[in-house]
Amino acid sequence: MKFIAGLKGVFKKPLYIFIISVFTLTWILIIVNSYYSSVFLGLSVLLLGGSLLYFAMILFLISIIKPIDQLKGWFVFIIYLFSVLSTFVLNRIVFIITSELFFVIPLMINQFFTAYFAFKICMDSSTKVDDYLYKKKKSRIVTRLIEFSVFLLINLWLSRITLIFFSNTSTPLFFIVFRMLQVMFWVNVGLMVIVVIRLIITKKFSAYISLFFLLTLSYALYILIDYLYGAYFSSGSGDPIYVLISFFVDWFLFLYILGTVYSKIDYIQAKLKFLKVDTIALFLIIMKIYVQVSKIVPKVVLEEIQILQAGGLFAIFVFFNLLFGIHSILAHKQKK
Repeated sequence: MKFIAGLKGVFKKPLYIFIISVFTLTWILIIVNSYYSSVFLGLSVLLLGGSLLYFAMILFLISIIKPIDQLKGWFVFIIYLFSVLSTFVLNRIVFIITSELFFVIPLMINQFFTAYFAFKICMDSSTKVDDYLYKKKKSRIVTRLIEFSVFLLINLWLSRITLIFFSNTSTPLFFIVFRMLQVMFWVNVGLMVIVVIRLIITKKFSAYISLFFLLTLSYALYILIDYLYGAYFSSGSGDPIYVLISFFVDWFLFLYILGTVYSKIDYIQAKLKFLKVDTIALFLIIMKIYVQVSKIVPKVVLEEIQILQAGGLFAIFVFFNLLFGIHSILAHKQKK
C-alpha cells in the first residue's frame, strides 16, 4: 500500500521517530494508569503528552515559514526543552481548567480526519485483496465470485450476531445499534446498486464491495465500543479494556495518517503550494495528541454527549462511505 511507502519516508526522519516514540510511550502510560491509577502516572502523562503537544505546536508554526528538515538538531532540542518547561506552567490551563471548552474543537477535527482515513483503510484494503485475486487469469472469475460471496455472508453473520448480542443490553443501547446497522444497510444497498449498474454498463464487477462492507461494519462497531463502552459496560472511560482497544486502533490510525500524508508529497506540493507536507502532518498530530492526553484528565462526560460524539463520528464515516465509495466504485480499475 502507498501509506507503507510513506511510512518508510517518515521513519527516515529522526524528528518523526521521536514524535511517534513519545506518542506511543504516552499511550503506554495511559494504559498502565488504567490498571494502577495514581497521581504520579497521571502527572507523567500530562508532562510527556503536554510537552509533545507544545513541541508539535511550535514546530507547526515554524513549518509555515521554514522547512522542518532545515532545522539544526541543537535548535530542535532547545524547542523540546522549552516545551517541557511550558508544560509545567501551562498544563493545568490547557488540559484541566479549559479542557471542556477547548476539547470539542480538536475532537471534531480529529473525528473528521479519523473517519476519512478509516474509510481509506477499508477501501484500500478491500481493493488490494480484489486486485490480488484479479491477477490469476485462469481463475479470476471464480476466485472473485467466492470473494464476494464469502465476505458478504460473513458480513450478514456479524450483523446478526451484533443484533442478538445488543438485544440483551439496555434498551437505549440496542436502539442505537439497530439504527446504526439500519443506516449502514441502506448505504450498502445504495453502493450495491451502483455496483450492479456498473456491471451492466461496463461488464466489470466490483467484487471487493462485500469485503468493504465487512470492514466498515467492523469499524462502526469499534466506534460503538470506543465511545459508549464506558457508559454501558464499565464504570468509566479509564477501564483497561476500553483503553487497550483505543490504543491499538488509535496508534494504527496515527501511523496510517502519517504514512498517507507523506505518500502524497508530490501531489500536496503541486496542489497546495502555500502548505508544506510537514505543516499538514504536524497539524493532524497536534489534534491527535490533545485528544489523546485529555483522556487522562478526570471529567464526567454525560451519556448524551458520548452518544452525540459516537453519532458524529459515525455520520462523518458514513458520509465518506457514500460519497467517496461511489467514486471509488466508478473509478476503480483492476490491475492488469
